[in-house]
Amino acid sequence: MREFEYYLFAGFDAEREAENPGNPRNFLGAETDAVLSLIAGQPAYACGHAACAGKFGPELIGRMVEGGVLRREGATLTFDCPVFLREDAAALRRETASKAARLADMLDIPRIRRCCEKVKNGFPVEINLYHLLCCDVFDGLFFDYLRDKGALATSRRHPSGLDYLNVIYEKCGELEGLSQVLLCSCNSLRNEECSLQSFGDANGSRLDFYRFFRMMEKRSVPGELADVETALREGGFMNKDALLREMLSLIRTGRCDEGAARLFERFGYARGGELRVPVYMPGDLKAAEELEAIMEETLGDDMAKALKELAGTLDITAARHGVDRSEIANELYHILFGSINEELILRGIAAGPRNIPGEGRYFKCVEVYG
Repeated sequence: MREFEYYLFAGFDAEREAENPGNPRNFLGAETDAVLSLIAGQPAYACGHAACAGKFGPELIGRMVEGGVLRREGATLTFDCPVFLREDAAALRRETASKAARLADMLDIPRIRRCCEKVKNGFPVEINLYHLLCCDVFDGLFFDYLRDKGALATSRRHPSGLDYLNVIYEKCGELEGLSQVLLCSCNSLRNEECSLQSFGDANGSRLDFYRFFRMMEKRSVPGELADVETALREGGFMNKDALLREMLSLIRTGRCDEGAARLFERFGYARGGELRVPVYMPGDLKAAEELEAIMEETLGDDMAKALKELAGTLDITAARHGVDRSEIANELYHILFGSINEELILRGIAAGPRNIPGEGRYFKCVEVYG
């Protein structure tokens, strides 16, 4: 049986919807691995719905259909979201690598650096470029531009009322370089005022607040971190807003609750009562808006064209199953901008995070919005 990694491009509040049975995080896992394996082992549109429901149960199949993982086509079941299999790896690598290199060459680096030099937070330009361009623009603001150009999808409303896109990768070495080791994954514990953020690859389990809150929801906190969960509960920080208020207090006054201060140190945001990661205030974040405008001007049309070409011509499993091309393009964009980020680091233009065994490569920062 094949095993799979499940990713979510979510347009809903993960904390508020943690217990929602329609949240894919609550039903995707070992059971669905078996269903996907059966379908993956047959040609597109060859897996019978009745046989699949009889083998795995109509309830599970129904959840996967309603959740946008599978689609019923007459008497058959097929994939309804981007599912990347081992046999897709060669084509994905070949077609995305050359386009990413060409797109990286088009960037106006002197102009990008001048924009990042406006941020005066005590950190090098290369660090600020990493957070503002590699993360905030490529993994944020530029999505809206590409969506408006019709190059990719960023939203899909499901019967549960939740808005999200599913992306599924088979666990295998051939796909690992695309699904796990590229710098294209942002974690953000945020509200309207503040964000405790990390950006990097997906090659491990980061020690950041977003992932820790997700582990608590799944009741999967490892034993060595049990004291952190206790500290959050005893300190009254199980509500993210309470924790974020303390971060804002530390930024604005240099002081915060002692329990919160210990948590910020444990997660690497502070040391000795002082912040040790970049803090981006509202004025600093205007640099990200300027960078996004630069990307539109220098890269916009070419990126949109590359995505449309890839999604329209790649002979991969998802395309053969009739998955929406714009949803396939969303993940292809992750591969492209992750590859561009790697190139920026290789060329010394952006700072490169070191690998932390078991966690992967990532940098943390704090963003303040109000």
